[in-house]
Amino acid sequence: MAHDLHFKIGTRGSDLAMWQAHHVRDLLEARGARVEIVVMKTRGDRIQNVTFDKMEGKGFFTKEIEQALLDGDVDLAVHSHKDLETEHPDGLVVAAVPPRGPVEDILLVRPEHVDLTAPLQVRRGAVVGTSSMRRRRQLEFWQPDLTVEALRGNVPTRIRKLREGQYDAIMLAHAGVHRLGLDLSDLHVHVLDPMIFVPAPAQGALALQMRADDPRLAFVAGLTDPNTVRAIDLERSILRELEGGCQLPFGAHVLLEVLADNGHPDDGSGPATVHAYLGGPCGPIRKSWTGVTVDDAADGHFLKELLEPTTWPTTFITQDLDMDAPLRALFGARGGVLHGASCIAVQPSGSPMPGEAQEGDWVFLGSPKCAELFASQHDLSRFRVATMGEGTRQALPAGTRIDWTGNGRPVEVFEELASVVGDGAIWIPHANRTMRRWEGPLTNARPWHFYDVVVKPISLPAHELALVLSPSNAEGYLESGGSAPVIAIGDTTADHARRIGLHVVGTAISPQAWGWSAALDRL
Repeated sequence: MAHDLHFKIGTRGSDLAMWQAHHVRDLLEARGARVEIVVMKTRGDRIQNVTFDKMEGKGFFTKEIEQALLDGDVDLAVHSHKDLETEHPDGLVVAAVPPRGPVEDILLVRPEHVDLTAPLQVRRGAVVGTSSMRRRRQLEFWQPDLTVEALRGNVPTRIRKLREGQYDAIMLAHAGVHRLGLDLSDLHVHVLDPMIFVPAPAQGALALQMRADDPRLAFVAGLTDPNTVRAIDLERSILRELEGGCQLPFGAHVLLEVLADNGHPDDGSGPATVHAYLGGPCGPIRKSWTGVTVDDAADGHFLKELLEPTTWPTTFITQDLDMDAPLRALFGARGGVLHGASCIAVQPSGSPMPGEAQEGDWVFLGSPKCAELFASQHDLSRFRVATMGEGTRQALPAGTRIDWTGNGRPVEVFEELASVVGDGAIWIPHANRTMRRWEGPLTNARPWHFYDVVVKPISLPAHELALVLSPSNAEGYLESGGSAPVIAIGDTTADHARRIGLHVVGTAISPQAWGWSAALDRL
């Protein structure tokens, strides 16, 4: 009977580890078991002056607790799943994996060092603390101007060091901060999209470890969430092939199809999309797999495709790219050549504002070129600023106050923006050609024809593939003599490109580097 079951939980003594142990205790006690908690110290807790990449071996936060399990001193260990080695010690198994918490990484930034126009929302040249090589490499990839310095200690200690000014910003796992319920109201909290900043395999998940011969395994297994198991098994399968530990600059993020035909959650065995990041000697590798099946975790094909990825073709993108643009780095690591130039130009329409903007009215900027032109002619400090997506946000002058940023998908953007703006007035400077998708969701929209988009034929370099960012860029590419297969940004651009006679071979769901990377991997 459940009320006769008694468990000793072994755990580290950090605030987060204690939260996790108490959480599992509550789950077990809710099922009728009796539980006590035994606090232990690990090597990772004792050595605080050395970064993880300088420490020998693996399992810095798990070895001592696993030994206590094997010795019978404790009955169950609660680990952050990402801390576990991919191969379990003989005699131990993961008995249960409860539902996963938040998977993302977060940046905590001192208010005086926030810059929403920078890629990671922290000012250029800022000092950012982390001891994760994966986080370091991705910080350097997305915002190369940052200075990354080592940061150790438990979660409250790291946040205290930030508040004391030892760092301008620090990186943490969102799950830890969320579980501890910390007051961060004095800091800027930037939750990083896991599609862009790829988290560690199994980040946000717990592992309940027990002896393999314990007769209570089935009782504890009742805490398992099958969808969480499916996702982290896929993420950790690649890490297992790499034989890596926490110091490897590797990340993996799985998106599951979690609804069955009847609309109820399935058993986690359906297809998945896997996104991986590897910071290798030849540069950053982003790799995506779609339609991953339940057998792929043991298939072994991930390793070869990650370490020996397909070479990308010589490609032209209809965008003016900086030399340090992340997409250039991805192409370099994949042995491809990338050329970039916009096939359109923008110019003021000459149409005046249809009325007078009041202090605090909203303004919505729908593209990088619109943002650049509007900021050059208007005082943005008078407005609350909303932008279509990350690219538009980053196109604004450094230090611009930005109140809201969308995900770049117009229909979703205007629906979400409507709830943010409410009854407030929102000015929408738009081009001579626009689909006016704000009509309907935004009841107090004040549009005006602010600028014109003009097709700008250019001299195209030799290329095998084209990445096209907008319908007007598709026209400019065609008028420039472009005839290569096209990957378009979104369905609207893809449909227009087809109508004018271009050969569309794929779509990207985001104009960010990761979006183009995923689309290239699907070819």
